Amino acid sequence: MKKYFLVLCAVASLGFTACPSSNNQVAAVIDGKPIYNDELDSSGGGRIAQQIYSMRKNALDNLIETRILEQAAAKKGITVDAMMKEEVDSKVTEPTDEEIKAVYESNKERFGDNFDAVKGQIAGFLKQNRKNVVKDQFLAKLKQETKIENKLVSPPVQKVVVSVDDDSVIGPENAKVTIVEFSDYQCPFCGRARATITKVLETYKDKVRYVFRDFPLSFHQDAFAAHVASDCAKEQGKYWEYNKLLFESQTALKPDKLKAYAKGLGLDTKQFDECLDSNKYASEVQKDMDDAAKVGVTGTPSFFINGIMISGAQPFEKFKEIIDAELKK
Repeated sequence: MKKYFLVLCAVASLGFTACPSSNNQVAAVIDGKPIYNDELDSSGGGRIAQQIYSMRKNALDNLIETRILEQAAAKKGITVDAMMKEEVDSKVTEPTDEEIKAVYESNKERFGDNFDAVKGQIAGFLKQNRKNVVKDQFLAKLKQETKIENKLVSPPVQKVVVSVDDDSVIGPENAKVTIVEFSDYQCPFCGRARATITKVLETYKDKVRYVFRDFPLSFHQDAFAAHVASDCAKEQGKYWEYNKLLFESQTALKPDKLKAYAKGLGLDTKQFDECLDSNKYASEVQKDMDDAAKVGVTGTPSFFINGIMISGAQPFEKFKEIIDAELKK
């Protein structure tokens, strides 16, 4: 059957548009012409194939960890739960009142004025974070002691052409690597990604050009105006300072706050307020959103490193892997 399909594939007059892989299946047939699963996976810039790979990798990582823990527990002659209590739970310290209070003060606007009402929640959050760190360290030690052969094959990297438009840029135009981010000032994951982007820029300096583009999500009611406001700040040469302020104030982006931030940066308040009230740069924000849709952006943050897409607030190591590979080319 495999040989038969390969022969058919070679005959252009039969109308086949792609050769099936050895384990490929037909997804649909149009007037006798098949559409294969491989074609589906490679469509949309390869994002479907990448998503399938990511799901398989996550599932594999979880299974590997489960098997390693089961093996380690079996060697000790105890259950996995008992081993985790011994190796992880017993080593997690309780957060102090000072630590809990420090987190509360840093996020007071989000938590509200009643410290006692959220104290337990913050304590639980801190303790869980510590537990995750101890667990990760324990798993890392077990993995070093275990022979693991990961044979999962990743799909070929797909690149898409992403316009930088006339948006704000950090880094030289001739940088070998260009990172384009589509972001939303009200998106908490976009806020979380700031530390990673800062580290990328500090690490690679003039080797990287970073472009920030607007993609306010419809369910973030204050986001669109915030993106318009950032362009109003750009008009007065304070784009990046204003950009930083907005990410530091994600829960307070109403028009009065946007104007207050501009005043705090020393901008001409009359010019800024008129710019914001007239929605002057709405078309610029919309253009970014349209460009994002063209390259398959559906959520934020979305990054394109020389056209290679990364979705979500990924760690620095993920960016480093792609950037280093691009710099070697």
